[in-house]
Amino acid sequence: MKCEVCQEALSARIDGEPEPVPSEQVDGHLDECPTCAQWYAAAVAATRGLRMRPVTPTPDFVDLIVERAVAEGVVPGFRDSRVERLRLLLGVIGAIQCALGIAQLAGISVGMHADHLEHAGAAHLFNESTAWNLALGIGMVYCALRTDAASGLVPILGGFTGVVALFVALDLARHDMTVARATSHLVVVAGLLVAILLRRRLRGGPEERGTEHEPVPVPDGARAGRRTDHLSRHDPAA
Repeated sequence: MKCEVCQEALSARIDGEPEPVPSEQVDGHLDECPTCAQWYAAAVAATRGLRMRPVTPTPDFVDLIVERAVAEGVVPGFRDSRVERLRLLLGVIGAIQCALGIAQLAGISVGMHADHLEHAGAAHLFNESTAWNLALGIGMVYCALRTDAASGLVPILGGFTGVVALFVALDLARHDMTVARATSHLVVVAGLLVAILLRRRLRGGPEERGTEHEPVPVPDGARAGRRTDHLSRHDPAA
């Protein structure tokens, strides 16, 4: 038997695989060939060293992961009390805004001058205002139920608040709007502030959540992610 065949059979024996030749022939060659005997002894020692090497201690992240998950309301059954209060407040503000829209739809002026509604095209503008009031209120109620949509609500409410503030200032200066009508727009401003707080609470770090977390220990050879402080999937240690 050639040494190459014997060593191939011995390699299969070490790995627990079927030997390509009868074991008796392999053992006979092994007893007569010191080169194969030395090769076999070295292969067995190397395999045993790989399979039985000491276990390298690794960081235990279980407690840290559970702590952060609970703090962020990810774990079922655990909710952030501040998020729940902001959601409730946003829902109430949205309901008030819807009520203002319904009041306009019912013909209640909500602080508008009666003669102002008689101008040409005023009826259409009144209908658009009603639609906007209802749409904003429905949007706030929806975001209170589905907090993941709060990020999209902020720019809409912000843009509306900024533009309407200019018109309110002009109309008040020209006495085209009552103070009561101007005050009704504060509902949207309140909704904007609550939506911003809710978004920061949902997406912010420990400083917004009021909980300080210890930095996660990073194994040697790995680097922290740029935005999420977790191991990059491209790192060799990830």
